[in-house]
Amino acid sequence: MTRLFFIINSFSMGGGAEALLTQIVNNLNAQKYEIGIMEIIHGKVKNEPVNDNIKIYPYYTLADAPDRKERMYYVYHEWNKVIKKYIPQDYDIYISFNYLKPTFLLPEGKKCISWIHGDVYNLLNEDKIEERYLQNLAFKKVDKIVTISDITMWSVRELFPEHKDKILMICNGIDTKKIYEKSKENTDLKLQHPAILSIGRLDENKNPVRLFNIYKMLNKKMPSAHLYYLGYGKLSDDIERLSNENNLSDKVHLLGYYDNPFPIIKQCDAVGMFSKSEGFPLALLEAVTLGKPFVSSVIGGAKILSGEYNCGEVVETDKEAVEKFEELLNGDRDKQKEKCAKTIKRFELKEYMYSTAFEALIGYLYLTGKNNRLKEIFSKVF
Repeated sequence: MTRLFFIINSFSMGGGAEALLTQIVNNLNAQKYEIGIMEIIHGKVKNEPVNDNIKIYPYYTLADAPDRKERMYYVYHEWNKVIKKYIPQDYDIYISFNYLKPTFLLPEGKKCISWIHGDVYNLLNEDKIEERYLQNLAFKKVDKIVTISDITMWSVRELFPEHKDKILMICNGIDTKKIYEKSKENTDLKLQHPAILSIGRLDENKNPVRLFNIYKMLNKKMPSAHLYYLGYGKLSDDIERLSNENNLSDKVHLLGYYDNPFPIIKQCDAVGMFSKSEGFPLALLEAVTLGKPFVSSVIGGAKILSGEYNCGEVVETDKEAVEKFEELLNGDRDKQKEKCAKTIKRFELKEYMYSTAFEALIGYLYLTGKNNRLKEIFSKVF
């Protein structure tokens, strides 16, 4: 029995990292792995549905706690005190499920993995000098750094070259069977067509305003098209204001957050994602699973997902985005679904969870290199 302990920034905000971790732990063999999870910041958006064999440890602070900033000081500057009080010391492998805070709480002297879900280029900003320094210190504690996409891998290599030999890439996977089943559930919401769908939080990084501006340009060519935002966030008011100012309130729709978004995703004609930064968005994997092509900015994993079957388009300019949306919305839906079906096979859960890379990584660290067979597999894969 291998004991795995995951540390994540939040496990209760309904985000992509939370969904990915839930998918991983629920599909690990309960006879082979004993699993614990600790979140640093506890929110109230969604309780992730984990199996009964998975132990959820007490969180470190509430998202709305009055003393949250004071408590976070210790995570950044006296992390050994937090580790001693909150991190159990009897697990075989510790996995931080993203960079910064979760990596700070990895215990020294243990087998550790840092699993990075987005690029780290923001650490180049002048106001991030201290965080970059602390991240470098934290990386010294880890045995391997897992990156989930091309851009994520390049960013870690560029900013932390002294740790480049620890870096490997394992792209996200998706439980296609579960998504198909959940997409069959009834919903009272009916999209109007042609329908472009945005999936995710409405925040600065997801950049929903850029998508609105692209849609405004598209609307002049295709006035029948509708834009839907599936998610919530602080920029909701901005989108509503822009819609009213541009007389598009009857074409731009704010849907809010849904626990089961798949019956809605299944109805759209194309997905738009114009984030400033992403690791490997589960939202795009989910869309392709349901046969929906996408147009995205240059973000991690998008070019990998688009791949040889061209189930999506990665663009740099708003003009390119408008042209691609126009092509997709006027294109052959059956051919688009066929491209998506061929693409998603590579990312199916059975390929992801039981890949040589995943099993070899855990086994390699657990056995500390004593098993020659695993060492041989590991060296070939990485």
